[in-house]
Amino acid sequence: MTEPVAEQYEESAGFRAELAAIADALRAARKSTRHDPRVLRDAVRACAVNARVHRCPPEKVVRALKALVREIALDDATDAHRVLYTDRVIAWAIESYYELTDR
Repeated sequence: MTEPVAEQYEESAGFRAELAAIADALRAARKSTRHDPRVLRDAVRACAVNARVHRCPPEKVVRALKALVREIALDDATDAHRVLYTDRVIAWAIESYYELTDR
């Protein structure tokens, strides 16, 4: 008999829930200039740290986050929001994945 293949973290309900939290924070940031950027940063950090703990390769996290920001920015008239938030989200994810902000 063969063993069942373990679910990849990037396909798990936990990862999808973290992406949903990031999406909610991105939408809130788009709607208001008075949003707290820490909400988005904390959601990205939680996603990146959990991905590392579950041994999900960082490139898969980056790919998922870029796709998420691109999807949310589809309604924008310009690319400004997509570019700004892609840069921020990816930087925060990399810093968190490798724990660069704690040094």
